[in-house]
Amino acid sequence: MRRCIGLFAVVVLLSGCTWIQVREVRPQLPPGAWPGDGYAQRVSTWDRTGRNADNIWILPGQTATLADIKGPGIIRRIWMTANQKEPIGRILVIRMYWDDSEIPAVEAPFGDFFGVGNGMQANVNSWPITVVSNGRSCNSWWPMPFAKRARITVTNNHPESTVGFYCHVDYLALDRPPADPERFHAQYRQAYPADFPENYTILETTGHGRYAGCVFSVESTKPGWWGEGDDLIEVDDHEPMRGTGTEEYFGEGWGVYEHDALWHGTTVSEGWTSASLRSSMYRFHIFDPIPFRKKIKVSIEHGSQNDRADNLSSVAFWYQVPPTSVFPPLPPVEERMIGMNRAAFVLMQAWYHAISGEPGGRQKLAKLRSVAKSEENAALVEGLIPYMDGVASPSDEALDKVDEHLKRLRTIVEAQPEEERFKPAKMRWPTDDDNPVPSDTVRTMWTLERARHDLARRVALKQGLRPGDEIVVEVRDRLGRLTPPPTYEDTPDFTNSSVKVGDTHLMGYAARFTYGKADPSWARFTPDFPRAGRYEVLVTFCYGANAADTRYEIRHADGVEIKPLEQRGRPGTPGRNNRKWLSLGTYPFQAGQHPDRGSVTLHTSPGTAQPNKQFRYRAYADAARFVFVGE
Repeated sequence: MRRCIGLFAVVVLLSGCTWIQVREVRPQLPPGAWPGDGYAQRVSTWDRTGRNADNIWILPGQTATLADIKGPGIIRRIWMTANQKEPIGRILVIRMYWDDSEIPAVEAPFGDFFGVGNGMQANVNSWPITVVSNGRSCNSWWPMPFAKRARITVTNNHPESTVGFYCHVDYLALDRPPADPERFHAQYRQAYPADFPENYTILETTGHGRYAGCVFSVESTKPGWWGEGDDLIEVDDHEPMRGTGTEEYFGEGWGVYEHDALWHGTTVSEGWTSASLRSSMYRFHIFDPIPFRKKIKVSIEHGSQNDRADNLSSVAFWYQVPPTSVFPPLPPVEERMIGMNRAAFVLMQAWYHAISGEPGGRQKLAKLRSVAKSEENAALVEGLIPYMDGVASPSDEALDKVDEHLKRLRTIVEAQPEEERFKPAKMRWPTDDDNPVPSDTVRTMWTLERARHDLARRVALKQGLRPGDEIVVEVRDRLGRLTPPPTYEDTPDFTNSSVKVGDTHLMGYAARFTYGKADPSWARFTPDFPRAGRYEVLVTFCYGANAADTRYEIRHADGVEIKPLEQRGRPGTPGRNNRKWLSLGTYPFQAGQHPDRGSVTLHTSPGTAQPNKQFRYRAYADAARFVFVGE
């Protein structure tokens, strides 16, 4: 009989409804219950229009409130995901506030909170956290009680990308406040690198509560095994709990290897034979919560005697009676990034500062130079500074400075083994882009080449066009805004697309497309020609195109020309011609902006012919290029 009672208590513990503590035994309840009467409720991002757009959009720099629940109650499950293809683990920040507090009890990057650090994506199969769908669908099962109010927010720290965010927050609405005054807490810390003589601190707080575990992540800064660091747990005035090595605390031995278990696991392990390899682990004190009455400090050595300077980060989870100690400030997003993720993020942020036109953009770009740890990032940031100066005052001198740093980047790319410059695309769906994926080094070079082309066009417009100089008209600009008429116009059947040709002549973001069902159906490009003369006309479109009856109408100074040009972009289509500049011929144009005698129009009506029957008809308007040939 006693064994049965003990097993029932374990089931109650695992259900997330209560904790067995050393100081007292709580009343045992059926699984999923909580002291007091209540009923199940949910807050979610469901589409209030009745359609299937069950998400909210979080703009760059914006904080969205996901739930604001008036208590009392207890959150029992949180599910979240986002529509981003790129990893968002360190870009989004989740915060939670309990009762009347304006200070977050939870503050952590999204990925670390859900069990995977270093901005990486991986599945997690533990008791309080489960993550599936290749690391993108995240579940938290931590019980989170509150007496008056519960508020959950997510902040988008991406410099330019809007995030489509989905979530459920399932809770039990209670008739009276829970008897337990402890509240759930989670806090992120990092040390890049951990080069101080003391242990790395995972948690340090004062008050009354229970330590419930952590997620711990490492990026090695040199070859060699980093896991001989002993954990140290100091509680109140008792003898500290001392461990025998990093891997032992996380339930392993003789290294760390990818595995999952209910209470401990390693979600990522890239090894330790070289620098820049990453690992992420979790240890949850579910059966063995560590109570404290006055204070607690959880720390771990970095190296056997704090003799390694690796990049360490963590999230600690605990329950505590408020108030808690003040959290250290959350590091800025670019400082939370490491390794390849940092290189990619510095690339994105540098480009955004260079093109956004925001106040103080040049100063922000210069400050980003200190975060740019890699040689290619440094060359990019240093090259974008004269680009910004040249945008304000176009000159050959600014162009020469950009060329200097572009030469550095080309040298770095040429030194990279050819097989590392591009990787095969990951094709989860037949409609995915099948083009090889460039390395961050190549993307960095392309970014500065893009800036160089843009600055060269500005210099040409200021000094006068010479043969070879170009004018480019794009459907959407570098911030994703639709180019206004008469420069770009289309019929109502055209709609925004998230894809675009990745050509260095182009500055814009995304394009427009049509299913070709309307009649008429067209998109027109009308540049403002700074000089009369002959121009070669070229157009381009992305991999999503699948239209065999498209044609282009060129209106020029001597008349009108119709050029049939099929858009063959989909994978497996014979004669694919996407991602190229396709010439429509050379024509005379007058100076100025004249849609009737100086434009290129894409016609798609009636829009019935498909070069690849496997895919739906789509015709794309992306960009048109006009290269000056001469008088």
